Amino acid sequence: MHKMAPEEQLYFDSATDYPEVIIQVGKITFGENERKDLSKNERQKQKLNLARAVCALLNSGGGVVKAEIENQGYTLQGNRIGQDIEDAFRDCIQGPDLTKYFDYMQQNSDFLIFVKSWSSEKSLAISGLTKPRICSLSSGLYLRSGTSLVSMKPGDALEFLKGKQDHVTRELKEERGPSAKKPKLHDVQRTKKAGVQEERDISNAAAQFFERDRLERGETLNFTESTDVEFKNFATDNILKYIRHILPNYISAFANTQGGGYFIIGVHDNRTVVGCRSKDVTPEELRKEIDHAREKLTPCHFHIAREKEHNLNYKHKIIDVYDRCGDHYGYVCAVRIEPFCCAVFSETPDSWIVKGNRTERLTANEWTTLMTAADPELSNLAAAFKKELSLSDGPPLIKPVYSHQGLDSLDDLQKYLFPVESNRIKYTPENLSKELASEHPELLNLMEEHMQLLSQGILIFSRSWALEVDLQENPDVVCDALLIAVDSPPILYTVFKNPNSAGIFEYSRRTACTLKEKLVNIGGYTQKVCVMPKLLCLHSDSDKGQDGEVSMQDMYPTNYSRIHGDNLQRLLRSLAIFLLSFPSFLSDQLGCEFFNLLTIKQYELLSKNLHKAKKLFVYGLPGTGKTIVALKIIEKIRNVFKCKPGEILYICENMPLRDFVGEKGICQSVTRVTFMKKSFENVKHIVVDEAQNFRAENGPWYKKAEDITQRHNEPGVFWIFLDYLQTSHPFVSGLPPARQHDPVESLTKVVRNSREIYCKIKRQMDRIVQDKKLGDVPYERLKNLLSEATCGHNVSGDYTVKRDLNMNEIANYVATQCLRYLKKGYSEKEIAILCSTDKDKTKYEDIITRQMRKFKLNTVFQVADKIQEKHIILDSIRRFSGLERSIVFGVNPVSTQEEISDNLLLCVASRANLHLHLLFEKIPSHYSGVV
Repeated sequence: MHKMAPEEQLYFDSATDYPEVIIQVGKITFGENERKDLSKNERQKQKLNLARAVCALLNSGGGVVKAEIENQGYTLQGNRIGQDIEDAFRDCIQGPDLTKYFDYMQQNSDFLIFVKSWSSEKSLAISGLTKPRICSLSSGLYLRSGTSLVSMKPGDALEFLKGKQDHVTRELKEERGPSAKKPKLHDVQRTKKAGVQEERDISNAAAQFFERDRLERGETLNFTESTDVEFKNFATDNILKYIRHILPNYISAFANTQGGGYFIIGVHDNRTVVGCRSKDVTPEELRKEIDHAREKLTPCHFHIAREKEHNLNYKHKIIDVYDRCGDHYGYVCAVRIEPFCCAVFSETPDSWIVKGNRTERLTANEWTTLMTAADPELSNLAAAFKKELSLSDGPPLIKPVYSHQGLDSLDDLQKYLFPVESNRIKYTPENLSKELASEHPELLNLMEEHMQLLSQGILIFSRSWALEVDLQENPDVVCDALLIAVDSPPILYTVFKNPNSAGIFEYSRRTACTLKEKLVNIGGYTQKVCVMPKLLCLHSDSDKGQDGEVSMQDMYPTNYSRIHGDNLQRLLRSLAIFLLSFPSFLSDQLGCEFFNLLTIKQYELLSKNLHKAKKLFVYGLPGTGKTIVALKIIEKIRNVFKCKPGEILYICENMPLRDFVGEKGICQSVTRVTFMKKSFENVKHIVVDEAQNFRAENGPWYKKAEDITQRHNEPGVFWIFLDYLQTSHPFVSGLPPARQHDPVESLTKVVRNSREIYCKIKRQMDRIVQDKKLGDVPYERLKNLLSEATCGHNVSGDYTVKRDLNMNEIANYVATQCLRYLKKGYSEKEIAILCSTDKDKTKYEDIITRQMRKFKLNTVFQVADKIQEKHIILDSIRRFSGLERSIVFGVNPVSTQEEISDNLLLCVASRANLHLHLLFEKIPSHYSGVV
């Protein structure tokens, strides 16, 4: 097996002009005959270097492998690159068509291999089997096939892993625990008719052999090699070295094969006992090598339950061998390997990925996770979500993308953001392009000069495309404009003022490189693509970028030089996915990082120029995604102002939301109480969330936050997100009067709740505005917001109200419904039980736990702080503010403070995505809520 460290041979070219990830592999000999003249070791070393670099790029979005041609006089036009190199590349992509993934160029003494991202598209299936999601040189997995040891190719490994995974899943569904019967190597023989034999009899005979303590040299065993048995007679002087080399492979093979098996050292394959001579090896040395094999093996489990219950299990036995005279001759060593529930690797898979500025070998667990990754099972949500991007036909690093059924589809969003019209280049966003043109009148004329020869496409302006791809902006850059047009490669025009500005090309190159990576690894684009940087200077007679563009196109193969008409929409679709995707709570629950798409209004908010929109009040109705926008704007602040996390402060009222945001590591995250206790000397920018629930009891928090953002030469960002309808207390909030809330934006499209839940909470919102029970609330403004309120989808859900129940009845209902949901396939982490107060939460915890146990549900309840973990949440409504779950039980959601009872009920109802249960002990006479 190859153990060469790639770090000694592979490194990244940081001085390149290419907007690509460039891996340099050193000197390589190219040419069919020239490679045959190399020594075997050198040829293998060079081939492995190239194959590993190619593998890493295939798995990471593509790029370029750069080699220095070692043999002078080689030309790509006059000679092949080498059969062994081509074979290695074909093995990597597991197919014959190298042109689909590779293009070659020679630039003087440099040989460039352009690598397109791997894609396991269904159209590439061979013999009806889908290709693996990642590329590998070898799997590290072995299997028994008849009497042979077989190293599984990656495609075979995929089928093996999926088969094992399905078996484990079935067992778990059948609730087969550790007490369930496991396959054994030596089942009791059943009675058979005379002369009837089967392969299992060999395994039973081997099991009897394993119990022996003495053998005679030359005796013939009564069983032969089979799927379950392997004999080895080492005719070598270095027995231990050979055992060390092959034993892990055989343990892997037997453990991965149904029934396990026996690996017997010292028996000829004709069944004759030969033995290992005692003068060549000792029992202690044999035992040491067998124990050492365990260090190389990597068991991989598909489920945490199996990890606790099943271990890799093998035993060995040293059996003395005597000659016919009765003298001690040596030993036979027998290793009995039990079948393993999941997969056992004899070594780490030879599969690579790009991480940062280095290549890394995937661990066995990482490799298995990527190989077996599949779209999440959405049987419970199939009617609620539409699949926009699937793992089955995308690059290795994508996550599945879903959008709400009934919301604008991805195609609708793409057409709105990036409208393509026939026979013209459309400038978008229109407002931004006009704003830039008014600031720089020469800009549009400059752009028109470069659009003259193009007939159809779109030019997408941004103050800085670097910010869109999570890089930092350059203050000398006026704007960037991304061109996506037919018969042209994607071009990133970077416009700047000063001809003497430094670092502009590197800014543009890095932005273009990262943009290409996002289009592939997030947007799922599967065709050959590059994004070419092009510099345009506003105040210069000469076009600084003209020569650069021509030379850049010359630097790429022809296949990368233009977009054909049918790929234009694909590329724009991928662009929309990466710009609009965001993580959600459902993402964590269902195993896909990006599960929702931003609404147009959310995207427009996030597209604001933060140099101008330093202060903003954002009014958001329940379920419109205020916290999502708050988190995204923090990320933008970090990039726009080149901030460290300690310079951005997120303030909320409750600790669970504080911890949820704090775990992301993008900013400081504190509660309002902590904010008033500390000075925060390094903070420049502040984002306030759920501001309607703040209090003035510890001092004027709003003035303190405003002063912090104003104390520097350049004022910082101060955005306040609030929803008066979800006010959970009657005390003074500390917010300025609503007439001073300026400027204001609003979010009115509800995307979090099912349509049934939305209809009910809409009635509740109307009631709150109509009754006007709280002072200092801008009810007229809220009334206007409600007139614009919409449910952005047709997602179906459940809404249930139970009244006049006692505590036992409520606990029994909760336990019964939880059992029903769990049987339907929901997990505990999709459920929250929310009570009016901490006191009620404590009161109900024991009684609900007892009811759960009656149904044999050994439930562990967690508080809202543990929202990211896997158990049912049991906490108060207030502490769950800003969070969500698919299933919510509101237990007696009635406040003792009459003026906020309607608001509290709205708070709990809006936390539920799909299924809401409101359970009342006995509604107090002062309350008659309509929800």
